Amino acid sequence: MKRFLPFLAAFAALAARADDLVEDGQYDFDRFYVGVAEAVVMPQGGSRMSDHTGAAFRFGYYLSEMWALECEAAWVADRAGLGVNALWHWWGYERLDPFFTFGAKGWVDDGQVGPSAGTGAFYHVTEELSIRLDAAATLGVDTHTEMVYSLSAGIQWAF
Repeated sequence: MKRFLPFLAAFAALAARADDLVEDGQYDFDRFYVGVAEAVVMPQGGSRMSDHTGAAFRFGYYLSEMWALECEAAWVADRAGLGVNALWHWWGYERLDPFFTFGAKGWVDDGQVGPSAGTGAFYHVTEELSIRLDAAATLGVDTHTEMVYSLSAGIQWAF
């Protein structure tokens, strides 16, 4: 988590500037977002994968106040993963914003691909800057890995 402290400081500075722009009427909130996170991957069953920590990058778009669609790329010690998720914000946009995810994920070099579901929450520091926590499970379809669990914590910026 120490490697993300410079990012947190930079985002805090950007958040302060974004608040100034909102007050001046110059900032127009859009529905795209990007995020980075520290991730822990825990495969179960007969797997060539092992437990690893790494990083994840997300890029998404809010279709409505309740639904978002995002792409995810994750890197762990010797694997890379790709995923597509739909996020359902079942409580709306409060300061604490829980959500569910539904989609598919795959791990390159292991062939572990399957449906994915999870839950998480945002803590919205400002309208643009959020802290994000996720927990997800991916079912392995016709692979050596029966299930891959992942946990992540990071920051997200809407622009």
